[in-house]
Amino acid sequence: ESPVVVVLSGSMEPAFQRGDILFLNNAVEEVGVGDVVVFKIKDRDIPIVHRILKVHTKPDNTVELLTKRDNNRVDDRDL
Repeated sequence: ESPVVVVLSGSMEPAFQRGDILFLNNAVEEVGVGDVVVFKIKDRDIPIVHRILKVHTKPDNTVELLTKRDNNRVDDRDL
């Protein structure tokens, strides 16, 4: 995958504006609430840039993240 992402919508304003170029760094081993993450959803070609709202560690130590667009009122449970 490319280490560069272009912001395509205003969903992360004011932190990121449409057209901003993000240079990705996968060197971080852990992420936390407030961090911005880039992820892909099955059957969608465009990466999503959202902020972590909640981190949930399951009993088997897998981690699930609840994210939210900065410019939206609701979280991403629908994704």
